[in-house]
Amino acid sequence: MNIVGKGFLLLLGFVTLASAGLTLWLWPRLAGRGVKPVAGRIGLLLGTQLSLAATFLFTINALGGFYTSWAQLFGDSSTQYHLNNAGVPGAAVHDTQQLVIASDGRGRLTGVRSGVTAQLDVYTPADYASRSEAAKHFPVEIVDLTGYTATGMLPNYQQLATSYHVIVAVVTSAAVVPGVNVPAGTQGELFWSQDLRTALTSHYRVATSAADWGVAGVGQSGGAAINLAVQDSTHYGLAAAVGDWTSAPPQDSWPGIDRYLGGVPIPSVRVLYDPAAPDIPRSLRPAGGPLQVATQSGLTLNSALTWLGASIQANAGVSA
Repeated sequence: MNIVGKGFLLLLGFVTLASAGLTLWLWPRLAGRGVKPVAGRIGLLLGTQLSLAATFLFTINALGGFYTSWAQLFGDSSTQYHLNNAGVPGAAVHDTQQLVIASDGRGRLTGVRSGVTAQLDVYTPADYASRSEAAKHFPVEIVDLTGYTATGMLPNYQQLATSYHVIVAVVTSAAVVPGVNVPAGTQGELFWSQDLRTALTSHYRVATSAADWGVAGVGQSGGAAINLAVQDSTHYGLAAAVGDWTSAPPQDSWPGIDRYLGGVPIPSVRVLYDPAAPDIPRSLRPAGGPLQVATQSGLTLNSALTWLGASIQANAGVSA
């Protein structure tokens, strides 16, 4: 039974109510003195309190997405990450002992925390394996193509990686992976912020600052990218959304950007999007402050990734 599933939580709730009812029914019958009545009362109280605590804790876990499987809860979950290095030959020479390639030549990442599975192709800059760059940790551009079915021309990821000295990681799957943890649904933020970052950090020399991590997506994946940066600015400092990025179901942007930003300090992130999208959140309209918003009509994925690369380089110049 799924540890975060509605069926399991309803079962826990039913057990708790049954325990409380049983306690009320049996309590008068155990009112006498002696070892057995006292032991019976202690057992009833202990059982009711344990079931109530379990219901509360598992409900909090389902909402927060801390543990998504029984194996993870009991520490039996596998931590294998399958990555496919699509960059120049020998690019991952420093990481080959940890790198596992699928039998069909394509890499696949299964999130240990989120349970999400996606295809992952990584492109490294041409000088990644050179001795002069052996100590360098590279910024990262994430290309979120989850749920993307178009067959148009895609950017030259290898060229982008080399031009901007970044590692480009392209994530694809049949369904969109949202940028937030959907209650009782897909744990998207866990996937993007923990599973993906852990996998890339384990296999590549990547920078860890949020200013060195950007994410771009098309359509609903673009909305996921912006949600991710806005609601998890400690991991992603840049986001770009191409096309109709506001069309995602409400639960895939839970609790919603306007509502989220209304209750927290404004994050220091930079976002770029196509202003032609309908129903753009009020909080994401261009204005001053730590949340820097840029717009570009007719924004393409290639333009978005170019903007990410230039912004990452600008951040590096400021930090230097």
